[in-house]
Amino acid sequence: MMARILRILAGGTVAASLAFPQAPSSRPSPGAANALSPPPDQNAGEVIGPDNLIYSVADLDRSVAFYRDTLGLELTSQVGRAAGLPAPAPLNEALSDLTGTHGAKFRAATFELPGAGFGLELTEFTGIEKKAGEARTYDPGAAMLVLTVRDVDAVLSSVRKAGGRIVTAGGEPVNLAGRNGGGRRFVFVRDPDGVLIELSQPYPLPSTTAALGSQVIGGRFGLTVEDTEKTLNFYHRVFGFESKPGAAFAANSVVQNGVGATGAQFRNSSATLPGGAVTWELVESRNIDRKPFRLRVPDPGAPAFSLGVRDADALAARVQAEGGSVVSRSGGLDKKPGIFVRDPNGFLIELIQRPVY
Repeated sequence: MMARILRILAGGTVAASLAFPQAPSSRPSPGAANALSPPPDQNAGEVIGPDNLIYSVADLDRSVAFYRDTLGLELTSQVGRAAGLPAPAPLNEALSDLTGTHGAKFRAATFELPGAGFGLELTEFTGIEKKAGEARTYDPGAAMLVLTVRDVDAVLSSVRKAGGRIVTAGGEPVNLAGRNGGGRRFVFVRDPDGVLIELSQPYPLPSTTAALGSQVIGGRFGLTVEDTEKTLNFYHRVFGFESKPGAAFAANSVVQNGVGATGAQFRNSSATLPGGAVTWELVESRNIDRKPFRLRVPDPGAPAFSLGVRDADALAARVQAEGGSVVSRSGGLDKKPGIFVRDPNGFLIELIQRPVY
């Protein structure tokens, strides 16, 4: 969404870790033996690649200060003035249709996530009614930004000083040992809008392209799902993701404390976007009271992920055929359709149609 809005607003006013680290398990996945159903047409819609992980925020200035000054992420673009953050600008009809925000004003900013293969986009809508919401780590539809950091204690200290809230039981990082002497220390926190962020320090630290002075050296995306098999089949059949079902459900006290879910069991799976550059980490929880998490595009705390595609209409039709839904659409953005859809967990996906060369 950011790239198109930047072009439209260039002249001023708008014209028209595993997300849940899990102890190693040798038990087979209950769905591993079942081959995923092939997509109806491997080429229809064709996902080109990832764009941004998007979060709607209540106050862009506050959120930018958190991600830039507290977490140390690099601000890469913004809509509006060259100096400072932008002033809210009215949305045109096409963008209002796409976001379901007629009468709203809008501004946004994006951050680089080292090594992630996608950016972080923060969007702010004002002048309309909104309803903020917060997901728990185990609620279907909950999205998580996973940041790999050099020193989790130092980053957590900065989060505390900024007034951030800690989700992890006891308020301190937990240690999850892995194989061959490796492992990670991690902690879950919330940003000013309640967005879930996992701060993860692996040992040993992986190689990175991040600047030497950057605490954040990597980024990933995690999504809590209602049903693993249903979700993996959806993303495989609709978008052509390569899916890897996880091991059987397991309970681990370190993970339970880390994600603030006492007594729960977890199953971790993954789905890799076409091209293999980005892998989503999918988590299903059980033995705990789950509630679906579903917000509208402009609601503070609402997550979404934008994908570049060849044919947004073809993919939207497939989304509906495979159990998802179409939320909103517009055909007036650079004369190419933009469409918001939901997966079976209620998670928002923005389809950005790009030209075919």
